Order: sequence, then structure tokens, then C-alpha cells
Amino acid sequence: MIDIYIVRHGETDTNKDGKINGASTDLPLNDLGKRQAQALHESFDINKIDRVYSSPMKRALQTAEIINNNHCKIQIDNRLQEIDYGDWDGLPADEVHAKYPQAFDNQGYLRDNYSDFCNGESYQHLAQRLQAFWQELVTDNHDNAVLLVCHGTVSRSLVQTVLGISDISQVMQVRNAGVISLRADEKTGKAFLRYYNRIAPAEFFIR
Repeated sequence: MIDIYIVRHGETDTNKDGKINGASTDLPLNDLGKRQAQALHESFDINKIDRVYSSPMKRALQTAEIINNNHCKIQIDNRLQEIDYGDWDGLPADEVHAKYPQAFDNQGYLRDNYSDFCNGESYQHLAQRLQAFWQELVTDNHDNAVLLVCHGTVSRSLVQTVLGISDISQVMQVRNAGVISLRADEKTGKAFLRYYNRIAPAEFFIR
């Protein structure tokens, strides 16, 4: 079995200001984001992790570096970068919602058709690249514990994909520096959820 810990990056100013934070908005962590990552480092026993994977984006890689603290080499994978929101990247989310209400569901999440309005990456394309990443992950990590540091929508899409959830809107947003834990069978690739959206200080390693 493989234990997978998925971490959303710490806060950036784009998060703080309520703006859409996608692949074209590549800001580093702000002061709170750094403290969130440091709190994870202090609460998360990195010595129990065999491999660390990260999105190449500044906010994710910086979070990974703080948590990892030179424990092992961080493997950067472009498939973990955040979804590309196209023309909406970096814009205030409430302004986009007011102008394009048909692109949002009643929970405030973007619908599957959102990309029709902004030339963004579709949820389907995001799921395809994450499915390819997942297949390699389970093949290459027999009996390992792995840490993935990525993004909010990437985390939601990955959980949706590997757990077979029909609609990404059924997967809630992860808080900045929130942790999701999955356990997967490397023979079948099937996984089950152990916990969702846990933040430091907390116990992250469970039997």
C-alpha cells in the first residue's frame, strides 16, 4: 500500500485578496503562508516520507521546501501545477462571479463549462493530466509514503479522479496548507480517503 499526503500551498497575496489564483498567477508565499508552511514542517514528521513531489509554481515549491527541510530531493512535476483559468487568472473572484454568474454553481464553484467564458483549461484536461500522474505515482512507489505539494483545484481534481467522484463540485475546497491523506493499492491504483483538510498542529500519520 502507498500512503499519499496531498498539501495545498500556503497563502499568497492573491488568496488573501480574494482573486482567482491559477497557473498564470505565480506569486510566492506571503508572510502568513510562510508561517503556515512552517507550522506544517513542525507538526508533520517528514522523516516518515520517502518521496516529495511538487508543482513547479513558486507558492507550491516554496511550501514543499519549508516542509521538506532538505530531507530528500523534491521531484518537480509540471502536471501538478494549478489549472489555467485563462483570462480570469488574477482577477477578483467576486467581480468574475457578478459578470458571469452562469459559470458558477450554487456553492460558488466554477462549473464544468467555465472555460467557455475565459479560454481556460477545462476540468477534463486537468483530470487527464492528473490521472497520468497518478498512474505513474502508484507504479513507482511500492510501499512508500509520498508527499504531494500542489494547489486547491489540483487537489480537488485529484481526489475526484482517484475516488471516482462524478462531479468536482462535490469535492470541497482545501484550505491553504490543508492536508489530505489517501491510501492506495499499487496493484489496482484504487484509493480510499483517510482524512481531508487537516491543518497544523495535528496528527498527520495514522495507521
